[in-house]
Amino acid sequence: MPRSLKVIIALVVSIGVLAGLGEWGLRLLVPGIVETQVRSKLDLPKSHPVDVELGGSALLHAIRGGVGDIEVDIPDAPVVDGVTATLTFRADQVPFAVTTGDIENPTASIYVPAANLGPVISMLTSGVADTGKTSGGDLVVGRTIDALGFQVPIEATLKLSVEDGMVRVEPTGLSAVGFDLSAEQLAAATGGLLDPLLSSRVMCVSDKLPAGVTLEQIRVTTGGASVDVSLTPDFLSNAAQRAPGTCE
Repeated sequence: MPRSLKVIIALVVSIGVLAGLGEWGLRLLVPGIVETQVRSKLDLPKSHPVDVELGGSALLHAIRGGVGDIEVDIPDAPVVDGVTATLTFRADQVPFAVTTGDIENPTASIYVPAANLGPVISMLTSGVADTGKTSGGDLVVGRTIDALGFQVPIEATLKLSVEDGMVRVEPTGLSAVGFDLSAEQLAAATGGLLDPLLSSRVMCVSDKLPAGVTLEQIRVTTGGASVDVSLTPDFLSNAAQRAPGTCE
């Protein structure tokens, strides 16, 4: 075998070994660094679980100047208005220089178990409902009211969707448990108290989210509700994108 070919083979093998060490080292170090940053930003104790997964080649992404194909899962994370949820973040690439670079295709999802939906139900019904549960793909909310001299348990079924980054609330059913009353009779007997449960409406929630976060989808399941959002590429590098949003 020519000496020049042996040298080339030796170089290729050496580079392969170094690349393997680099890949191993990155996969060992990066998750710990990300976990520390997440706990710091969310003010979580060191014992709070934060799961970091890296896909693809960590070394190739590092050569491009960042961490790639990353997914971070944080259970029981504080989100908005006292809501505790499982928070998941994904991105194709997060730059090492987060103060100046852009994230590639950042998205996040928030899963709120049915047991933690209280603050969400209060927001969606303007404080009218004080109980709630999930049923199939809908939200069933309730309240006991005084009507016609009786204590009447009310249940309303609401379908949730996203429209132009806002939450559309569509009532699909209203019942007075144990009473044969129509929606019109209930509305008349309660003097408009049930209006938030009777009328379709679109609610802006941008003031409850950072400016760089856009609501994309809401899914209600038997166990809870999931909210999918997208983030601006400069979410980490631009403080204005992390400031509270507004409803104009």
